[in-house]
Amino acid sequence: MTQNFISIKGARTHNLKNVDLAIALNSITCIAGPSGSGKSSLAFHTLLSESKRRFMNSFPGDVKFFWDIPQSADVDEIFPVLPVWGLAQTNPVVGSRPSAVDLVGVNDQLSKLIFSLGDSYCKTHKQKFVEKIALNQIRNFLEAHDLENEAVHFFMESTSFKKIYGDSFLPARSFCDEVRAFNYEDEYWELFRIKGTRLSSLDKKFKELNLENINGSLKVFIPLRGVTSSFVISKERSCPVCDESIGIKIDSPQNFSAFTPLGACSVCSGHGMNLEIDREKIVKNTSLSLKEGAVNFLSYSRFEHIFPVMLKEAKKSGFDITIPFCELPSKVWNFLEKGSGQYVGLESLYEYLESKRYKKNVRILLRSLKTEVLCQSCNGTRLKNELLSFCINTKQRTSVQDILEYTFSELLNFLVRLEKEGAELLNWKNSQKIVKQLIEILKVSVDLGLGHLKLLKKVKYLSVNDYQKLLLVKYLSFQGSGSLFVLDEASLGIDLDEQKVLLKYLKKLKKNLNTILLVDHSEYLQKNSDEVIVMGPGAGHLGGEIVYQGKFRNSKIEMPTPSGDKLKELKLPKVMLNGESRDLSLSIEGINVIRGKSYSLKKDYYIEAVANIVSEVLGLEKISSQQVQFSRPKGLVNFNKVLVLNSKFNRYSSRSTVGTMIGLTPFIRKYYASLAVSKNLGLKDGHFSPNSDLGKCLSCEGKGVHNIDMQFLEDVVLSCDDCNGMKLKPFIATISDGNFTINEVFTKPLSEVLPSVKLTPKGRRIWDYLKLLNLDYLNLDRPLSSLSGGEKQRLKLLSELQSSIENSLVIFEDLSFGLSSTETLKICEFLESLKNKGNTIILVDENVVFSNFADRNIEFQ
Repeated sequence: MTQNFISIKGARTHNLKNVDLAIALNSITCIAGPSGSGKSSLAFHTLLSESKRRFMNSFPGDVKFFWDIPQSADVDEIFPVLPVWGLAQTNPVVGSRPSAVDLVGVNDQLSKLIFSLGDSYCKTHKQKFVEKIALNQIRNFLEAHDLENEAVHFFMESTSFKKIYGDSFLPARSFCDEVRAFNYEDEYWELFRIKGTRLSSLDKKFKELNLENINGSLKVFIPLRGVTSSFVISKERSCPVCDESIGIKIDSPQNFSAFTPLGACSVCSGHGMNLEIDREKIVKNTSLSLKEGAVNFLSYSRFEHIFPVMLKEAKKSGFDITIPFCELPSKVWNFLEKGSGQYVGLESLYEYLESKRYKKNVRILLRSLKTEVLCQSCNGTRLKNELLSFCINTKQRTSVQDILEYTFSELLNFLVRLEKEGAELLNWKNSQKIVKQLIEILKVSVDLGLGHLKLLKKVKYLSVNDYQKLLLVKYLSFQGSGSLFVLDEASLGIDLDEQKVLLKYLKKLKKNLNTILLVDHSEYLQKNSDEVIVMGPGAGHLGGEIVYQGKFRNSKIEMPTPSGDKLKELKLPKVMLNGESRDLSLSIEGINVIRGKSYSLKKDYYIEAVANIVSEVLGLEKISSQQVQFSRPKGLVNFNKVLVLNSKFNRYSSRSTVGTMIGLTPFIRKYYASLAVSKNLGLKDGHFSPNSDLGKCLSCEGKGVHNIDMQFLEDVVLSCDDCNGMKLKPFIATISDGNFTINEVFTKPLSEVLPSVKLTPKGRRIWDYLKLLNLDYLNLDRPLSSLSGGEKQRLKLLSELQSSIENSLVIFEDLSFGLSSTETLKICEFLESLKNKGNTIILVDENVVFSNFADRNIEFQ
């Protein structure tokens, strides 16, 4: 009997409490519940991780050796185990080279299409390149002399001759003004000779000698006529008008890939951008004088001895070192960079640093001084300049450069047109399948609202939801069957219309007999799923159970209401961003919610632009490198600071914990170091840290476990026998304040231990925020890698807001990420407390709870 569900028995990963579950195959199932209730633990850390582990373990041992195989999930049984694809909550961008076109898998297919259908054209004359070894030219020359039975000699340059025959073979004749017996010093050596009656064998002879792969000069001599003519032969093809050639041999689709030496631009190494020293990073604050340290580069310890020398020489050169840098003449930069007298100049210092690039700290320093600028050789296309004139010659000739500068919508339109007109192109039959595959992927991209996106937009500059959508495109355009898709917060940052598109493609995957498991708080997706699984009832140790499984059930929540106060409006007219001008506005000391389609550039304008405008006008540090042109706003509030909080949360190590993230761990260590028992033993703060040599267990190096490498088998992880997993030296881990040991404080829920700990004012403020953000169920030693997306988002928020924030502009991106409606209501209370301190809040978020609560809703078109 065929099983029609995935059976999970005894799941105990993280906070799961021996969960047994059946998930229907070939269906859409949505897991819901509070943040931290065990949704991710079940879907990702159990089902996806174990499925991936078993799949990778099916590889041969010599292949597995090079893969990072997931650890075994704490589960008794999963059956059947399907091929699995997962979209996690956090997807760190790896590397600076990838662009949007790479992320959706279009680039490889596009390279094949261009190689198959394209050809080289002259940039100047728009003529198709032809082979220089034009046999017709030689044939026409010979036929013009009406040869009968006359001998015709063909001579080749000696260097090219050797490439054909090697050094061991020498001909009978050579040429120097006339044919003569072979002389090694002559420039031309005889390649072959034929009689006029055998000219028909010329093609065959050239093919035998493989002349199309030789660069050189061919001299044809007819002795009886005394006629000589030279012809250029080459493996390169060139313009028939001007002899312009492409200079490289195009024999593979890899020629059009920026990830290989064959295609990557030699100037930018396939990045499309070059790093150059940015003067704005050398002089960050132009209101300072040279004497006050305007040139902050010279404040680095290794160069600070040059600072007084620079000031002395600046005086000699006639520069006033006491006035603001912005008032100095522009020629001051020539002095600073080139140097004068005993002052060596910044350029010499840059060269010194470049010579020390092998040191990691020097590389980091250099990168902090540089800004990416467009590569002038490839114009940002990442490919060798010679390849950019390669064209697909339909009714409207389209070059590689044209194609790579397209948006997703423009590329889709081009391929649809190519499908109609391509029948006349050579190799069209072999390319039809590629065109259809590309059209399918691009249709999904455009339907999800990515049509505005440039193909070569760098992944690291994408907004969180655009990045998430690009990852989704790969899965939603999947053509196979029998797979499991686990998608976390697939609805992040998209409005209801885009959620409908998402559901349409999920149903298409289901129709192809795939199984979809969603972890999502979208009521629309839950309502339209085949089944809903609710985890809970609470979070952390209060969750980890299945509360409900079945059809979607409405849960009514009381929507918050805005204060109704009449607020002052700030207008930002004619804000120019990427060549497009918009008028922006927002309410001062209120909560502004910005909604709109993802392609409306709402995040660019209300996060990047607004933050930079306010920072620049008030003389604060710029938030981002985005270039914004604007008219100076009238009546701008004198904000204390501008704070931008987005949902990117990628930087943490394997040892990062809740305590280190929010800054409570140092308070706890100080508290236990101040105990009488600690003072009697001479213990310091470091003795209570598993990362310090003073306190960490010597046996397990403060890890609490021993990881045993089993070579070609999975690693075995065992709890440390000496410290029993406590990470600290045993006698230190058991030191108590009369209520809890130091180990218990780190491992028990915060709600149990913190009320009994004497905290500083800052520590108490952190504790208040923990309760307000509903994070008091966590423990200080909980690894960040085990947290859900919502928990990470709130922890990041807490870490950024530890200091008292008043009269500031606070901008949030997708604050509702990973949160249920009930938890979003809790966040509303927190936002209200921020607003009451005179802060102006901008929420770029599609959550309906925030919309109902906002003082002002702005629909950005």
